[in-house]
Amino acid sequence: MGMFDNLFSKKQPKPVPVVKGKNPEAFDFAKEKQLLKEYKPYCGKRNSDEYYTAIHFIDFYYKFRNLNEKYLDKCIYYCNICIQCLDAPDMKPFIRDGATIPAFKKLIIIYEKKCDYQKAKEIAEQAIKYTNSKSKDDAAYYSKKMLENNKRLFEVKK
Repeated sequence: MGMFDNLFSKKQPKPVPVVKGKNPEAFDFAKEKQLLKEYKPYCGKRNSDEYYTAIHFIDFYYKFRNLNEKYLDKCIYYCNICIQCLDAPDMKPFIRDGATIPAFKKLIIIYEKKCDYQKAKEIAEQAIKYTNSKSKDDAAYYSKKMLENNKRLFEVKK
């Protein structure tokens, strides 16, 4: 290629970073903006509307947790928002029907990976309060996590 070929040839666009998959290479700012726009009318209501819009943030930020600690912190924040919404009167049918609450499972995983076994145990104990006979699998999972994390705490103290 000659000197003029380099000057007048079309430049190849830079590849766009991958955002999909378990280990994305770049944060998806457009999706975050969309989620925030959808969430804004319900922010602070602490009811089912806020729960069902905030729940989308949990998986979204969890996916980007390895890119930056702030995304993990945001995931924890929205997990806590969802948990606070569970006490709203309009959430009672949801809980009574034995639906799985992803915020609890994500928080337990996060705290276990941070080796904060006390916090993981506390979240599992809290989750048990929101389980019933229709969600036996969830209750078994949380009980197992309480025992595992209690054992880890005991081993750490030795």
